[in-house]
Amino acid sequence: MSAKAAGGSLLRPYIVWFGEAVPNISLAAEEASKADIFVVIGTSFNVYPAAGLIYYVPAEAPIYIIDPKEVKVESKPQMHFLRTVASKGMEELTQILKNTGKRKTKTDTPAKPFIHAGLNPR
Repeated sequence: MSAKAAGGSLLRPYIVWFGEAVPNISLAAEEASKADIFVVIGTSFNVYPAAGLIYYVPAEAPIYIIDPKEVKVESKPQMHFLRTVASKGMEELTQILKNTGKRKTKTDTPAKPFIHAGLNPR
């Protein structure tokens, strides 16, 4: 990577490299435990602790995994696999959610989405 900050140092992408601690993993697990729906896009489920977030998702919340490749993960009854690229998978998921009706949260207020794509949400 050759992009540089104003001071001349190399810029670092907002990702976690192998062997590094995952910032805010406790917060991510807490958010996953409150999910009404959980969407995972493009993963091998080989990189922990992030790969373990699916085990915090409530049993009644559907989990949608979008990836064109076969994903080897311990299957749970609420898992749905969309074997396609991210853009098409999101289109399919949008249609699925429209056809299954709007889910309400436990408090009947709109759910706050939690999105992790390796990018700084700020």
